[in-house]
Amino acid sequence: MYSIKLLLVALCAIVAHASNITSIVFGDIKEGVVAAFGDFNSDELTDVFVIRDKRKTLQILYGADTEPLLRPGPICYYSDKVIVSIIPGDFDGDALMDVLVNVENGKGIYDVYINWGNTTKLNCADKPIIQTLGEVMALDFNGDMIIDLFGLDTNMTRCFWIFNNKREPPIAVHQAMPQGGSTQTLTVPNANAYLDLNNDFLADLFLQTKNSYEIWYGVTDRDGQDNFSYQHAITIQLIGVKDYAVGQAVFMDFELRGVQNIVLPFCVQENCRNSTILVHDGNDFNDVHVNFKDPQGVLWAFVPPKADDVYLKTITARSGDFNLDGYPDLLVTLQPLSVAKPVMQTFLLENVACKTCSKNFKRTFEVRWNALAPMGNNTVAGAFYDFYQDGVLDVILIEKQSNGNYRPLAFRNTLDYDANFVKVIVLTGLVNAQNPTPRTPLGRKKLTYGSNLPGPIITYSTTTQDGDQQVGSSVQLSQSSYFALQLPYTCFGLGRTPNFVDQLVVGMYSKWHNWTQLIPNSQIIVVPRPLDQPQHWKALLFVTPSKLILMSVVALGGTCLVIVLIILVLYIKEKREDRQERLQESHRFHFDAM
Repeated sequence: MYSIKLLLVALCAIVAHASNITSIVFGDIKEGVVAAFGDFNSDELTDVFVIRDKRKTLQILYGADTEPLLRPGPICYYSDKVIVSIIPGDFDGDALMDVLVNVENGKGIYDVYINWGNTTKLNCADKPIIQTLGEVMALDFNGDMIIDLFGLDTNMTRCFWIFNNKREPPIAVHQAMPQGGSTQTLTVPNANAYLDLNNDFLADLFLQTKNSYEIWYGVTDRDGQDNFSYQHAITIQLIGVKDYAVGQAVFMDFELRGVQNIVLPFCVQENCRNSTILVHDGNDFNDVHVNFKDPQGVLWAFVPPKADDVYLKTITARSGDFNLDGYPDLLVTLQPLSVAKPVMQTFLLENVACKTCSKNFKRTFEVRWNALAPMGNNTVAGAFYDFYQDGVLDVILIEKQSNGNYRPLAFRNTLDYDANFVKVIVLTGLVNAQNPTPRTPLGRKKLTYGSNLPGPIITYSTTTQDGDQQVGSSVQLSQSSYFALQLPYTCFGLGRTPNFVDQLVVGMYSKWHNWTQLIPNSQIIVVPRPLDQPQHWKALLFVTPSKLILMSVVALGGTCLVIVLIILVLYIKEKREDRQERLQESHRFHFDAM
């Protein structure tokens, strides 16, 4: 009995070690605030942008396919300043990724620096290019594939900052006031987003004010310039409730209907005692009644906003398909109630079917208390990341240490079944003849087509094993401020459906292209070039072998090896019998001669 217990303990230790891959991923890096993701050096591996040294240093960690999976890259120092946040993007149209850095200036004012990049190093800026109130959001205002910004200027006026290809200070364009609606100030922090909300393949604006969410549809003026037109406001109506906290809105295709739902973490009463998640059905918010009581009967809740914490300034949920069943899941940070010293922990909320929900939705979220075990204690945030480029989303957890520093941890998602996926990356399509042309290990020239673009909408449809039609949608980089930590690509889980993806549609700037019969378990890089001719857009496809294929190869190889061994044994046996027979013949010949 004792030996059995010892074996179980050893097995649990092996499983825990297999899940915790922090040393494999981060190596000697023990401190840092994970702030954003992007492919800085255009090697098709996702890099991590971190804030280090008490938030005075920006460093890029290059993604790699060998250990360590993240390696130290370019650094910019801000010795006498405090870095607030980071936004990667191409701000000068040279097809190379630059890095925007928000730095504290006092009283909520941020100095915005643009560090120009060239795949191997950063040209660290010594002067801010603009000043803002609160963090800005990345978008493409005029459709030139150069990243622009939206936010509040120092006078609390809504403003677009339009960048050009000359690295000059951006042009400030104030947003028109809503017609038929009252003018309200944007909240700080906020959940502003840039995504298509009316299915016209043109990104819209979702803006958070104190009392509502404003919807501004993207429109094309007569002169061909893109702009935004106010449509309506979405309010949260709470009767008789005054003490509540509204979290960061996140967007996902909640029930795989091909539309983007607003998903809102929400809590009522002191210390967020009554926590829940609201999902918008197109008309109103609906409570999906998440059960936050663990198997031991302890009630957990969202962590109330903390202004002095990098990750906890607002209640934040981050989405991704953890189990590749097609339905997006959430990562949230919770704390136990009725505990003297509560320990914060990040959990996975799985998107599951619901039989007791309202008629508007048939799904809810269920807390998977042990999904990230044994990691998660003292963690203040979690974000999805694909460490092994295999389409399975792993998790980066942020641990807050006793000295106030933040340490990134890496959790490997090891699915116990074979699931399929499609991974889609939409680039800006920009090229630059002066950029260095990297080569593959075989010497082939490797062309790059710019960096990642905010706002494109991607939809797909496929047929399940039961013959049902499955559809899904997602928006690339819809949010970029207040540690949204969105990946620069979209990963659709297809479940155990090995069928072809019937259709994949990518749309932006009122243009769209449809690709058909795509292989599952593939990474698709979409190059929208030329932009005004979507029929010429390219899709570069790279297939990732699934576990089932690898197991089949191993089984086939093993079978061939067994057959070869059997043939070899029979051959040796036959040779031995032939030798004995020849010996007998030789003896018989000699006897006959006598």
